[in-house]
Amino acid sequence: MKLSISLTLALATAASAFALTPNTRGHVATSSASPAFIHPSHNRALHANHGVDMSKTALRSAASASAMELNAVEDSSATALRSRGGGALGGLDIPLLTYFALWYLGNYYYNITNKLALKATGGAAGFPMTISALQLGIGSLYGLFLWLAPDAREKPSITLDDVIKMLPVAFCYAGAHSASVFSFSAGSVSFGQIVKAAEPAFAAVLSQFVYNKPVSKAKWLCLPIVIGGVILASVKELDFAVSALISACIANLFAAFKGNENKKLMETEGLKDRMGSVGNQFALTTILGFLMSIPLVLWREGSKLGQFVEMFKTNPVISTNLIASGLWFYGYNELATMTLKKTGAVTQSVANTAKRVIVIVGVAIVLGESLDPMKLLGCAIGIGGVFVYSIIDQLLAKKNA
Repeated sequence: MKLSISLTLALATAASAFALTPNTRGHVATSSASPAFIHPSHNRALHANHGVDMSKTALRSAASASAMELNAVEDSSATALRSRGGGALGGLDIPLLTYFALWYLGNYYYNITNKLALKATGGAAGFPMTISALQLGIGSLYGLFLWLAPDAREKPSITLDDVIKMLPVAFCYAGAHSASVFSFSAGSVSFGQIVKAAEPAFAAVLSQFVYNKPVSKAKWLCLPIVIGGVILASVKELDFAVSALISACIANLFAAFKGNENKKLMETEGLKDRMGSVGNQFALTTILGFLMSIPLVLWREGSKLGQFVEMFKTNPVISTNLIASGLWFYGYNELATMTLKKTGAVTQSVANTAKRVIVIVGVAIVLGESLDPMKLLGCAIGIGGVFVYSIIDQLLAKKNA
């Protein structure tokens, strides 16, 4: 458990640290202006009157120091080039690969720690809404910490009107998270992930009929494949529950609304500049989502919160996995956002597909969930259909070009 917490903190720290772009030009300029190795006589000469000549010894020392520093700058530049994909690494984008690795790692461990916390508190009959809200609360605390810590992350300069415009996105975000957590509490994580892979079907319907953004005929033809895969996976699901299926579908609906509302939000003039960064946008959404989750917790589980507090204090399985899952959730989502911002549409589709396969199979093995061949076949068909749905328009555009 201690290892899980340590890995969680490392991921959350990476999510904020990797968002900072190093200013290499500034470093070089500073080094040139203030040589690191300089003879004392040269230092005195700098502060003497302009009419005093430096001695030959001082000149030689200064020249030697400048040469040493120039070599150091060149060496560090070469090292930086290699780390960004130059030199012997042959074009690899190391920061981007690190984003992907930590994103997948965070998603994998979130699903495990989340399920362990849910099982320890009684599953669907226990405290799924409380756990989902506290996960957002833990992420909110981490986001606030980054704003308060020196030199960690610049605070956003948003207005009250900006906050009001963010409310629909935050509401859908909280709804999607709460429904997902309930789905995982009622059934297996692998089954919930398979159903959640069908989100494009919900997004297509909303885009076409609610937001008046037509979806291509090719994409519509991909949806029966996705839905068929989900149905096939459900046939042999040993831990099948109607409530798990329905809540996963509700999560998809909220997620589809969130995607469309977020696009509308980012069209607000000057909002990106006032937010300052992708990390700030996610932190603000998490904080607002947490506040909106509180009434749901009080309505569904408010009468037994005293029991939950006692369980949290006496059972380390609950406390450790709850805290870890909250940090994992915040960290991997922020890293996912930054990763997808740096990639193209096809890369995003491949990345999301690979992530779901890794999580479904990996978590099922760790938690001992069923991996019936029929379930795996349905999983492959459904996720394959999602992948084709994501890239079909680009493929047809290239073919017609």
